[in-house]
Amino acid sequence: MAAGPSYINLSDSKSDEETWLRGSTIYGMEFFDKHCHFGNEVELTKANLDHLKSQVNDYKPQIPYYVCKADGKTRTPHEGQMTFNKEYTDEEHLKNYLTVPTTIPITSNTNAWVGTRVRINKVATGHAVITTNWPDVVMGAEIKDGDICMFCFYDGTENSDAS
Repeated sequence: MAAGPSYINLSDSKSDEETWLRGSTIYGMEFFDKHCHFGNEVELTKANLDHLKSQVNDYKPQIPYYVCKADGKTRTPHEGQMTFNKEYTDEEHLKNYLTVPTTIPITSNTNAWVGTRVRINKVATGHAVITTNWPDVVMGAEIKDGDICMFCFYDGTENSDAS
């Protein structure tokens, strides 16, 4: 079975910085863009861009990184869930993770590691959703509204230690 996905919180934005937009219909020409799937509209700071460039330069995944901005639905305590958009789910990037419990190593903005066992299910709408233990992930990684989150899923052929 593939190693669990990793989660990295990229947020450190300062409101007066220049930013770059990415999203499901907003494409970029940076070399890291072909290794990332942006699940919703994400406003990246220079620090975010530098981190993505470094991450992709050090580790080019077979399954694209899933990058999204956390919102109220993502981080509602006790009710929140992480939803991966239908396009990402349809590409079968998550096929090795659906319905099989997996542990997500999480890097939070405090650099704390949290390992939480979660379940990813494909729901009737065609989206993949993490619901089981997702509130523990939110609290452990200190995810806040507007945080930029990056998930890396491994297909089993890659070096899962690189993240």
